[in-house]
Amino acid sequence: MLRKELAVVALLGMVLSACGDDGGGTLQAIIEPEGETAGFGDFTTGRDKSFGIFVCSNEGAVELESIEVIETEGDIEFLGAMVYTSPDMFVGATHGYPPDGLDVARTEPLEGALVDSDCDDPDGDDRVQLLVGAERTSTGGGVIDGLLVQTSGGELEIPFIILLCGDELEWCEVLIPEGEEAP
Repeated sequence: MLRKELAVVALLGMVLSACGDDGGGTLQAIIEPEGETAGFGDFTTGRDKSFGIFVCSNEGAVELESIEVIETEGDIEFLGAMVYTSPDMFVGATHGYPPDGLDVARTEPLEGALVDSDCDDPDGDDRVQLLVGAERTSTGGGVIDGLLVQTSGGELEIPFIILLCGDELEWCEVLIPEGEEAP
């Protein structure tokens, strides 16, 4: 009888560990709930651009595994992403990927990076950003509509739209002042 009880306890332990939380956290993007849009219409300093998205973790550290684009349209290429941690310099949207003047000692590859900045009660001054790179591959421009980040705590869909305007403001109609027409 003791053997059956031990087998039941062992089986129960395996089931609970398989169904339970792994103790890791989850990733959260610090953006507007309905999503955000960032873009460029000026390509005189190059076709590749960087976009920063602040992230933090809930309920413990989270390891980043990969990032991919949800959807692209037009002539745009996703260049990848890296993690940038800094107390005083932040990247919103800027020229180059990685941006010129960025302290590369504060960057690391996205794959394998650990985010341990508590969303509710962050320690220290360092803030964590995903730096996403995109390149306009022709004069027509394009759009990246959303990002999907795989982590040790699951996946996070980030409703972040990247617009790289065409020369005639293709993809960027939202930037044309009301009452005016595209050039």
